[in-house]
Order: sequence, then C-alpha cells, then structure tokens
Amino acid sequence: MKEENGSQLQALMQNFEQKLAKSRDARDRQQTEAEAFYLEFKRVRTEIIRPALEDIGNQLKAKGHAVEISEVGDERSKRDAKITLRVTIGGVPSSAYVPENTALVSFCHTGHTTVSIQASTPSQHKSDFAGSRGSYALSEITTDLVERKILEVLEEVFSQGAKRG
Repeated sequence: MKEENGSQLQALMQNFEQKLAKSRDARDRQQTEAEAFYLEFKRVRTEIIRPALEDIGNQLKAKGHAVEISEVGDERSKRDAKITLRVTIGGVPSSAYVPENTALVSFCHTGHTTVSIQASTPSQHKSDFAGSRGSYALSEITTDLVERKILEVLEEVFSQGAKRG
C-alpha cells in the first residue's frame, strides 16, 4: 500500500476507534446510571412507598375494604419495576369480571430518572380515571407525596361510591 494511503487508512481507523470508545463509554455510563437509579428506586420503594401503602391499607382494611400490595420488576434487565396498591371497595355491588369496585395506584420506575404515578378508578361513571398522576424525581418521593396521591384517588373513589348508594 502506498505510504499516503496507509496513513489515511490509519487515520480513519484511529478516528473510528475513538468514536467507538466514546460510544462504549457513554453506553457504560448510561447503564451504570440506570442501574444506580434502579437500586435507588428499590430503596425508596422499600423505605418510603411500601410503608405508606401499608399504613393506608391497614386503615382501609379496618373499615372493611380489601387491600393488596404487589411488587413487580425485572431484576435482570432492571426495568418495569413498580409497586401497586389495589383497593377493592367493600359494600359496593360488583361483578367477578368487571373491576367496577377496584382502584389501583402504582408507583413505577420509568426511564432512567423518574418515577411515574399511575392510577385507575372504578369505571362505571363518566368521572372514572385511568392514567398518569405525574412523574417525579426520586428525591421528590416522600411519605407525604405518596399519601397525598393515594388520597386523591381514594377521594374520587369514595365520592363515587356515595353517589352510587
């Protein structure tokens, strides 16, 4: 190979290897950040979210409502982690096939930096709701925020229940 062409090839390969290294570094950094966020989400879920759900759940159970708290997540890919409070309203006629007396509130690990709050309320009325209740940084997830978001959903559910009765 001519010296000039050999130099050009060497420069091309060096440039390519530098870009490849930057790309690898960026991917590794992003993966490390994602893993750190996932671990922090799990800590917040265990230390802040779950105790608030359990506290509210125990109070609801004392009033005759069924409560279930569930956690899911893919440990291998560190994705789709969430914790959900399912409240089945006592004293409301229901069907085994339609969740017309069940409300859900989920705290979900989304992306690399946020926690989204999802909710659904019973679906018999025009005022039913299913969807996002907001996205928050992990640092914003406090016991007070968790309780307020659950109470917003319960307020809708129990005011609908009063209208039914």
